[in-house]
Parts: sequence; structure tokens; C-alpha cells
Amino acid sequence: MRHSLAVVLVVALCCLATAQRQMAQGEKARTEKKLLPLKFVQTIPLLGVEGRIDHMNVDVQGKRLFMAALGNQTVEVMDLAAGKRLQSIGGLENPEGLFYVPQTNLLFVAAGAQGLNVYDGTSLKLLRSISPVEGNDNVRYDPQSAAEYGAGLIFVSCNIGLRAFDSRDGKPIYEVPIATKAGRPESFQLEKLPGSRRIFVNMPQQGQIAVVDASKKGALIAKWPVEGFKQFFPMALDETDHRLFIGSRNPPALVVFDTTSGHIVTSVAGVTNTDDLFYDAARKRVYMSAAEGVVAVFEQHDPDHYQLVAKVPTVPGATTSFFVPEFNRLYVGAPPFAGQPTKILVFEAQP
Repeated sequence: MRHSLAVVLVVALCCLATAQRQMAQGEKARTEKKLLPLKFVQTIPLLGVEGRIDHMNVDVQGKRLFMAALGNQTVEVMDLAAGKRLQSIGGLENPEGLFYVPQTNLLFVAAGAQGLNVYDGTSLKLLRSISPVEGNDNVRYDPQSAAEYGAGLIFVSCNIGLRAFDSRDGKPIYEVPIATKAGRPESFQLEKLPGSRRIFVNMPQQGQIAVVDASKKGALIAKWPVEGFKQFFPMALDETDHRLFIGSRNPPALVVFDTTSGHIVTSVAGVTNTDDLFYDAARKRVYMSAAEGVVAVFEQHDPDHYQLVAKVPTVPGATTSFFVPEFNRLYVGAPPFAGQPTKILVFEAQP
């Protein structure tokens, strides 16, 4: 009898231990899920879109997302409120960078030898193509130029360096010839602090960041060496803390510069083959999308200290993304994979 009771007791204790272990695992999983810095909320399918996806931009008021479908030779336009594709703009040649300017209601698409294409922001009809921008990559808008030129300028990185265009009609304004035979610029960022008009430009083949002054028609004012890192393409800016972030592919890392001294202050191991990088000022985070199929999330403890806190799954090959602070959302361009079509993966930034 005592033996039977002992067996029952042992079985009961084992069951209790198993239940407690399962509860602990479930609680851990719930906690980890709750603490994930990016929550997947939506997929926007893009059936029929093939090949590489490049950079994106947004019309905040109209809730539209514009995506350069480089491999498909199109620009895809998404209705973010409805969560579906609105329109596809075809007939393009190597569209990589684009920017929607709400002040002029124009969409600018850099399409290589075809030129800088200017589209009506409402009808999305092509208005004109102006001046080839071969080797184009990133497109940015500088609202501070309006004080000098009557309107903000559109900047495009290309084979010669940077080119500046009038955002009212696309008219060429000036060139910044900082490229060399070694290679063209990659990503760049415009400083918008009062009294400062600097533009920071990644020059990976030269192993440096070029610093130019937009108030002096892009005069080169500094070259910051990037020692120990190669193939650094994406770039983001934290103006409040005077920090510039670049994403290195070799080795994979987030590299942090002090924009006052021009020196590297720290680096953190990152993820492979990144092509976009964004700073979330409200949450003090950096988002790095990468080809290995994740978005790496770095937490900024203070201007000199950062930690990789999460790798949020996406799709292999999803190197480009776009963070919209007004929506608290990160949009990731996911190319076709495992029989699934091209799509936009939508993540909501969590507190």
C-alpha cells in the first residue's frame, strides 16, 4: 500500500513539475513577445513584381508609400490606409531613389540615363524627365534651401557625387563633384540644425565620409576616415545627440560617429548585407534591415553606448526599409521567397 502511495506521489510531483515548467516557458514566450520592439501587423502583397527592391518614401498626409522596384523597372504605390497597391508606374530605367515633396505635390524618381523623372503627386502622370542621373541611388529633400532658392532642393547621389534640383520643377541647380574613379557615393543625410547646412555622404570605396556644406553649393569641408569597416552603405542621423550612424557590411556592424569631432565613438556587431538604416528618436532605437532576413534593433543607452536587443524576422533578401515616425511604423520591402510573392511587411514600433 505504501509503495503504491509512493508511486502516486512521485507521478503527481512529476506532473506538477512538468506543468510548472510549461507555465514558465509559456510566460517567458509571452514576455519575449510582449517586449519585441517591432510588432508585425500587416502584409501588403505586390503580385507580379519581380527582382530587387530598392528605396522607399512616403506621402504622410495622403497615406501613400512609394517603392522603387528596381528589378521590375517600376515604382509601386501603396495605399497604406487600405493596405493594398494603388498603382504601378512603369517605363522606368533603373529606379533606385525617390522622394515625394508635399510642398510642391511632386514625386521625384531618379531613373539613371533616363533622367530625374518628375510626376504630378495626385495623378502620378509624368510631367518631365530632366538631366541623366546615372549611378543614382539615394534621393533626399532639403527644406532649408528654400531661403536661398525660393524652394527646397532635391539632392540625388550619382556617379559624379551629388546633384541638386529645384523641387518646383526639377531644374538642375548645381553639382557636388565628390565622386572619384574609385566609386560613387552611397547614402547621405542632410543636417537640419539651426545654422548648419552640412551633408554627410558615405563614400565606401574611398573609405571615408565626405562632409559638404549646402550653404556653399556643396563645397567639400571635411573627410572623415572610416577605419576598420568596408562596404558601408546605409546612413542615419541623430541630430539631437550629434551622432551619425552608418551600416557596415564588412564586418557587419553599426558604426557611430560624433558629428562634432568627426571621429568614431563606438561600433556594435550587426547583421549581414544591410541597405537601409533608420533612427527612431522617440524610442532611442536604430533599425537595420538586412539580407539575412531580419531587422536588427539597437537600443541607444546614451550617445556613446548601444546594444543589439532584437533580430525581428522578415524575409531573406529584404535589405531595404522605411521608417515613418508619424505612423510609428517600419515598412520592409520583401522580395519573392519560397513561392511567396513580393510584399511589404509592416511593423509597428512598440514602447
